[in-house]
Amino acid sequence: MSIMSMRERNQGITTKIIIGLIIIAFAFFGLGSITTFLTPVAKVATVNGEDVTSAEMEVAVERNRRMMLQQGMTPETIDEDALRQEVLETLITRTLLTQAVEGLGLTASDASLDKALLETDVFQVNGAFDPNQYRLVLASAGYNPLSYREDLRIDQSLGQLAEAIQASAFITSAESERTSSLSRQTRDVAYMTFTAEAVDAEVALGEDEALEFYEDNRGQFFSEETVDIEYVQLSQAAMMAEVEVSNQMLESFYRDRLDVYTSAERRQIAHILVAVTDDKDMQTARQEVEDIQRALTNGEDFATLAEARSDDPGSAVNGGDLGYIEPGIFVAPFEAAALELTNVGEVSSPVETEYGVHLIRLTNLDPAEVSSFEAVAVEVEQAFREEAVRERFVEVMSELDELAFEDDDLSGIETQLNLNIQRMDGVTRQSNQGIFASAKIKDAVFSPDLLLDGNNSSVIETQTGEAFVVRVSAYQESSLKTFEMVEEEINQRLRAEKLAAMIRIKADEAVAMLDAGSTTRTVAEQFDVEWSVSGGMTRYQSDLPKTLVDQAFAMPKPSPGSKSVGLAELSNTEVAVISITNVNNPEPIVDPIGGNNPLAQFLASQRGSQEFQAFQASLEQLGQIQGSGS
Repeated sequence: MSIMSMRERNQGITTKIIIGLIIIAFAFFGLGSITTFLTPVAKVATVNGEDVTSAEMEVAVERNRRMMLQQGMTPETIDEDALRQEVLETLITRTLLTQAVEGLGLTASDASLDKALLETDVFQVNGAFDPNQYRLVLASAGYNPLSYREDLRIDQSLGQLAEAIQASAFITSAESERTSSLSRQTRDVAYMTFTAEAVDAEVALGEDEALEFYEDNRGQFFSEETVDIEYVQLSQAAMMAEVEVSNQMLESFYRDRLDVYTSAERRQIAHILVAVTDDKDMQTARQEVEDIQRALTNGEDFATLAEARSDDPGSAVNGGDLGYIEPGIFVAPFEAAALELTNVGEVSSPVETEYGVHLIRLTNLDPAEVSSFEAVAVEVEQAFREEAVRERFVEVMSELDELAFEDDDLSGIETQLNLNIQRMDGVTRQSNQGIFASAKIKDAVFSPDLLLDGNNSSVIETQTGEAFVVRVSAYQESSLKTFEMVEEEINQRLRAEKLAAMIRIKADEAVAMLDAGSTTRTVAEQFDVEWSVSGGMTRYQSDLPKTLVDQAFAMPKPSPGSKSVGLAELSNTEVAVISITNVNNPEPIVDPIGGNNPLAQFLASQRGSQEFQAFQASLEQLGQIQGSGS
């Protein structure tokens, strides 16, 4: 479903939220655009005399929070303090870079902005730029065309700065050749692995060791508190299913609410804009529009004139077409004039807005249309059932609340309201199954009123059209588990720790022997462990553990006739002793004439990124920044 179709079908809160999330997913919340709609408030930082406002801060925080939620995080897992600090630092960096761009006189051309707008995927429908989609997306994100265009200009200017700095980086032939040689380096490696199985027989626990650990760490062995609960459930959906309906009743319901099943009138418009700029005032714009009006009177085509003379590039390429208008997308004078047009082909008088002077043409008019009963029969029945039980549901919920307050248990509710008592046993605070997926129900169950006093809850209404009353039938407090209950767990933990320590001791002893001059054969015999050999090991070898390969190439090159020795911890129960006897550096690949070396280009790109980061750091060091928290 497209953003446009969602707005056509539903203007409710849910749809607006969905649209907002889609906008955020496409990263269209700029850092400065939405703040024009907020009341000016205090600054949160000052960068070289320029304020970063609280309005900018709140917009950016909300944008980042929603993106984190889109990526699967939950509100509880978001560190609000860390989020706000990160956003503030980002705003400060953006301000510093924007100031640098302005100081260098960098800007983006109108042609570049037009091209970016036309090629932006989220502004397209069926692969082509769509003016209605364009304005709908901007309006949903809190932009107008001019404010978005200005933010886009800043972003492109920042891109120019980054590209210029990165493009200035270079790698010498010597650096490229050295890196090429190192990347293809091979090493002759031998390794022996100490495992838990090899030392298992040497590990034993003292007679009272587990008990001593238990006594010293009692806080680790408390059981989690649990509750057994009873509850009754009042379901609006169940009540709706019991409503008796007939075609006659539904048709009468439909006729009484024809306005609900009538689609709104739809207007497609086009416009020509003569924009007010630094070089063109409103009076000049009026005169130019009058000239366009004369051309229209003389029979010239509106679309052709729009393409040639309109200052709105987003619509000019399509003959000024703005698609079907939606309430609230356009500024008030423009929208009012568009709605006054009554005949297809009619052109408005000049309309003045904050952007300039417009001529608006009605290109298509779809009148309001009443859906037939047959087309909306399913919706009608759903609405009929909802209305039929709405008042009764509230009445029963009120009775349920009274009975819950008056009775000591749920038996009276079961008898008088015919609601079955249901049960859940062994529920913990971490449970999230069944009705415990509702935070409101979980909070009620573990409240002192239910947990300690044994009362029924008041009615708990959920967003799914259901109401619950719950009570705690049994409560098991958190308590210290007996030693016998956890003895096996402690034994396993202590044994694992001793095994890991023993493995490391033996590996360290093997390294010490090798460093002292013992041969690999002597060490192998001492510990009854065999050596494995990997001749010509490469940095990218995939048939061996990555930790082993990484450590082998992190160790120093051995001097002639000797070996380099080290350790690699492969897991908690596995440590490898590594011996390197030879390192082979192949001849470097000489840069080709003309410098078309992919490796050199990659290294230069990496260095360019580092230099741009260094440039940002220098701006922060030299700038006068207040409020960064650093």
